[in-house]
Amino acid sequence: MFDKPLNRTYERIMVAIASLNFLLVLFDLTYIPLRDFWLLGKVRIPLIQRVIYLPQPFQITPLYDPIKGIEPHRATQAYIATVAKLRQTIAEEGVDTPATQELLAQLRQQSTTMVDTDPFALANKTGTLERIKNLMRLKVFGRRDASSKQSFERFWSPEYINEQNWQANLTWFEQQIIPLMATNYWRRYGEDGNFIDHFDAIDIPFNILFLVEFLGRTFWLSRQYRGARWRDAMFWRWYDVLLFFPFWWLAPTWAWLRIIPVTIRLDQAGIICLDSLERQASQGLVAAIATDISEVVVLQVLTQLQKAIRRGQLSRWLPRGVQGSKNLNNIDELGELAALVGQVVIYRVIPQLRPEVETLVAYSVDQVLRQAPPYRRLLEIPSLEALPIHWRQSLAKEISDRLFLLLEQASKNQGNPPREGALLVSQLAQKFGQTLSAELQEEQVGKVIQDLLVMWLEEIKINFVRQTHIEGIETVLDQTRALQESLEQGRLKP
Repeated sequence: MFDKPLNRTYERIMVAIASLNFLLVLFDLTYIPLRDFWLLGKVRIPLIQRVIYLPQPFQITPLYDPIKGIEPHRATQAYIATVAKLRQTIAEEGVDTPATQELLAQLRQQSTTMVDTDPFALANKTGTLERIKNLMRLKVFGRRDASSKQSFERFWSPEYINEQNWQANLTWFEQQIIPLMATNYWRRYGEDGNFIDHFDAIDIPFNILFLVEFLGRTFWLSRQYRGARWRDAMFWRWYDVLLFFPFWWLAPTWAWLRIIPVTIRLDQAGIICLDSLERQASQGLVAAIATDISEVVVLQVLTQLQKAIRRGQLSRWLPRGVQGSKNLNNIDELGELAALVGQVVIYRVIPQLRPEVETLVAYSVDQVLRQAPPYRRLLEIPSLEALPIHWRQSLAKEISDRLFLLLEQASKNQGNPPREGALLVSQLAQKFGQTLSAELQEEQVGKVIQDLLVMWLEEIKINFVRQTHIEGIETVLDQTRALQESLEQGRLKP
């Protein structure tokens, strides 16, 4: 649905509105912690203790303070007003006038009250008050361990504010202390016991818009896809619920979760691409569980196979060739396998062992001839002792040649009516297969085969787990990803 120009335009309009709403949410969540910046336009960097001033096009705090229920604090505002009045009075009347002395007394009293009552506590700015007291200690006494009350008393005394120093001292106070006092505020409580917060007046119009859009979109999806009910479409677009969920009422600090639907919509509208991030996330998730799953599956299969072999089911798997027994294709698989092994041994293996067979036959002929007295007497005659050896070698070679000739003829005449010698060899191979099949079904042989198979499967399990941990599942995932990319680029045919 995102390929059509109209739909793409609609998606981008909606994602722009969702992004605007998310930015407003972030601004609201960070307004109280960053109010000093919006008020003064400066940022303090803690590590290097530097203050950076950033110009602002217009004042934001007068507009947004009422939404958060913030009002100027009476105590600090009265203090600031008294300082301003003091400067005006000194400029108009002088330092030693009764009006100036009265204002200095008021400032000393206000300072004591400020230190004792801490009007910064409600705004969670007690640290600001501590900074003000430290600045006054360093200014008046030059050290941090002095009394803050005495520092204020001396600073606002006639001796400190005199004809020569009043302007420099007031300028320092206005530049260093007044901005810190100005950050203090009073925040009203509502009837529910929480601070006043009117962000819902900003968020509710967005909530209504996205609720209507959610209902319309999910209804359209339920009509577009057969078998998908309206409820199913709602579950499909579950993340859009975060756009109209009333966080401002139930969980204000969790409103940042709207980044989820905003990010997904940005990807769907083609503004950002999350394919690589999605691949990495899915690969990390698969890699985290694939090793355990593969080990569990393979080990479970091998363990069940071992248990079946130990229970004696191997003998039941082996066909016994009993007449009337049922099988899938009416073929005695074990008999056919044994016959095939016999043919391979007689027709393929033995011919490749001709030198060894000739040696064995020669030895056998010699042992047989030694049983005949004439042969032994010939061996005892020195002049004729080489003759029996010649007869033995000739006889052994003749027997071997005849044997291998029969094997060759039987191999070439497979499928044709065999000659007498080839028939004997064929009968030998058939008998070999029948005998091997029968012996494999013997209980003692089956027990040995069962033990060997169980041990072999155990070795497979150990080697599989070791190899999996050595190579890591990431190798397999990388190979899978490479094959998928090759298919996508057309280098491989599916």
